[in-house]
Amino acid sequence: MKNLRFSLLAAIALAVSITAVRISSPPRQALTWDVFGYYLYLPATFIYHDPGLSNPQWLDEVMEIYHPSATFYQLVEGSDGNRIIKYSSGLALLFAPFFFLAHFIAPLTGYPADGFSLPYQYILSAGGILWAIAGIFLLRILLLKFFSDKISAAVLLITIAGTNYFHLASLDGTLLTHNFLFTLYVALLLFTIRWHEKPSWGTALLIGLSCGLATLIRPSEAVCVIIPLLWNTGTKATRTLKIRQIRGNISHIAIALAGGASMVAIQLIYWKLYSEHWLFYSYDNPGEGFRFFPPYLTKFLFSFRKGWLIYTPLMIFALAGFYRFRKEFRPLFPAVLLFFVLSLWIISAWSCWWYAGGSFSARAIVPVYAVLALPLGALLTGLKKRWLIPAGVVISLLMVLNLFQSWQFHKGIIDKERMTRPYYLAIFGKTTIDREKLEPLLLVFRSTSLDEAPASLSNYRQEVLFDYRIENQTENPTVLDGNNPFFQGLDRPYRELTGKDHFWVRLRAGVLAPEDFSGEPPMLVAAFHYKGEAYKYSSNGLQKAADDSLFRVDFWYLSPEPRTGEDNLKVYLWSRDTARLVPQYLRIELWEPLKTP
Repeated sequence: MKNLRFSLLAAIALAVSITAVRISSPPRQALTWDVFGYYLYLPATFIYHDPGLSNPQWLDEVMEIYHPSATFYQLVEGSDGNRIIKYSSGLALLFAPFFFLAHFIAPLTGYPADGFSLPYQYILSAGGILWAIAGIFLLRILLLKFFSDKISAAVLLITIAGTNYFHLASLDGTLLTHNFLFTLYVALLLFTIRWHEKPSWGTALLIGLSCGLATLIRPSEAVCVIIPLLWNTGTKATRTLKIRQIRGNISHIAIALAGGASMVAIQLIYWKLYSEHWLFYSYDNPGEGFRFFPPYLTKFLFSFRKGWLIYTPLMIFALAGFYRFRKEFRPLFPAVLLFFVLSLWIISAWSCWWYAGGSFSARAIVPVYAVLALPLGALLTGLKKRWLIPAGVVISLLMVLNLFQSWQFHKGIIDKERMTRPYYLAIFGKTTIDREKLEPLLLVFRSTSLDEAPASLSNYRQEVLFDYRIENQTENPTVLDGNNPFFQGLDRPYRELTGKDHFWVRLRAGVLAPEDFSGEPPMLVAAFHYKGEAYKYSSNGLQKAADDSLFRVDFWYLSPEPRTGEDNLKVYLWSRDTARLVPQYLRIELWEPLKTP
């Protein structure tokens, strides 16, 4: 035991802990939701021979048997009847060895070789754990290049056990992109250091492949090229040396570019084959996208909903370490700082800045921990002796808090995406809660079903936004027919409707049709629009009872989370027939919360 260094013991303990937690909570539904989209390339190509997803039969069977998702939101329309997988194919490439192993083992163990049975779930999850463990041991190697053994051990423990990395790797995110990218980034840092120490074409190729693969996993990760590009440029002397190295090894640049391009080409070819375009933007929902100026930075960092520094406060030490890192490792400072700033900017610019509900804290920034480990190590190295014990106590308490809150999240005490400050304070430190009593403190529940209605209206105020009744018309009433298929009731931006985080709209309409009418019934439509493109689109057909002369509809519509305050809500009647239809009434009621948690 004397020969085992602290950092090695820390790495082993972390690897064993993550593995033990994963084994204690085995994933029977690992290939679901976003992971389903990342993974779909493999069974579609190698089992069902349908990479263009033009045959809906096998997909419908998978959905019916394994329920990987509520909808096929992971797919978008391509060309010639094809459908395009929304996510790029980098993770599928990393999943492939484990997929083929599972495909071999499944029939031997009596399970169907269909790409989704239990052997696939278990073996791919084991592959995700192996990648996470590889990242831990590679991070140890990286840290020992800069810091002492004890500091490296401390940084390992803080980075893995003191952040949301632990929960993501061992429970909810074993097969998400973030732990894979973390390992890739540590490898990229090691390759970059190696090339600057001793340039070689092999290392240059590995740098290019790492950058290309990271980009193939998530295109926004192209920002990783900053690491090798700006490494060792923080002083005049190191810049001069780097220029000399590049000039003397110009072929290495071409090799690195070729390696990166070979990875990215995989996705470009897929898009060209099934969408007829070399570049294809698959995020076709207008309700989501980037807003770079300004990003949602304050919310991403400090919101009680899922703010990074609220739920992962130990990373404040890493941010504080930039000052010390600049003093002690000035040649590396531009690469580390610019990579972090651009990554944070891009991550916080996404409209769904809380990145849905499947993770504790801000999962999108986990790959960046590979780089933040360096300023964190610099801070710990520079601590004076009188601060060691107080800092150790604070760090230990925050690590315990992280692990406890990870457990709270796993048990549902911390809500997946509806957290608020009052609710956070109410459940802080609790192992059991009265969820029904605390429910009003949470953000509004947003169902994936279109059949939604408020649980209670006691905390809402009503306002009639539009009330058309034919008996009140002094001029000719509105008529819907082939020349005039629409009757608009509302078109107003979100900011004019409310200043709260949501509202409900109750929509009621009645339309009179000829007695012999047998065409398509009219629709009542509600949808938000971002720059003219619709999202949260809800269309309900008016129905005619046997003893009623009118087509009628009455339903509720919950506002989505708008991208901007200018996004506008439109409500209108739509006739899909050429027959003469006469709207009898259209009433639109706004129900705004009296207060927001």
